[in-house]
Amino acid sequence: MHPDIAEQPLARAVLRHLAANRDAEDPLGSFARTVIAGEATLRAAADFRWHSEALAEVAADAERMTAEERAGYEVAAGRLGAIDEPAAGSPRAGNEERE
Repeated sequence: MHPDIAEQPLARAVLRHLAANRDAEDPLGSFARTVIAGEATLRAAADFRWHSEALAEVAADAERMTAEERAGYEVAAGRLGAIDEPAAGSPRAGNEERE
């Protein structure tokens, strides 16, 4: 069985970032909120046409990025993942078990 990528710390951080920074009429924000709320798995949410069209557009944009642009996003993603890791016992730790 493959682990759910939506449960990976960086993926969760990106989903939380999208959910918090995109409005209700933005398909990527809707996608993130749908997954975070547990209304659908990542795959099921991506199968929704409005979400999948937005994801395809973002993927096409990513393919056109220069190496420097891609490196900048990788650095930002690393920072986002690092600052979004909830500490053990914090209210943001949710259902995750941390030692």
